[in-house]
Order: sequence, then C-alpha cells, then structure tokens
Amino acid sequence: MDKDLQKLLSNLEPDIDKKCFELRQKSKEKKKQKLFIIAIFIVLFMPSTLIMLNINIWGFIIAGISIIALAIIIMLPIALKENTRGECYE
Repeated sequence: MDKDLQKLLSNLEPDIDKKCFELRQKSKEKKKQKLFIIAIFIVLFMPSTLIMLNINIWGFIIAGISIIALAIIIMLPIALKENTRGECYE
C-alpha cells in the first residue's frame, strides 16, 4: 500500500506544483490590483487635499505628474506582461 501511495504522489507532483504556482501568481496579481486602486484614490483626492492645504498650482502640477509617473511605473509590468494562457483582454 505504501508503494501505491508513493506512486500516486509522484504522479500528482507536477499538478500540485502547477497549482501552487497558479495560486502564487493570483496572490501577486491581487496585491498589484490593490496597489493600483490605492494609486487611483491618491490621484483622485490629491487636488482637493492640495486646495485645502493652500498649495499653489505648481505644487499641484508637480505632485500630479509625480503620482501619474509612479502609477505608470508600477502598472507597466502588468500591462506588458505576456499572457501565457492564450486569453485576450482587448
């Protein structure tokens, strides 16, 4: 019986590894989605925060460009990621 169990486990090992990899990828994608949502909120609430703090327009422009650049840098790897499952998101 022990030999049968070992044979079964050795046969299932590639599938288990594949599923673990998929779960890790899904976890990474969820983290990146949360980070993107936070970046969107920052971009949306930055103008009102700057107005309340009485910061001039140049500070607003510099802050806006900085946040947009940061969001692009963070999201660029996701946008350029090669789709290995053959699905199309267009």
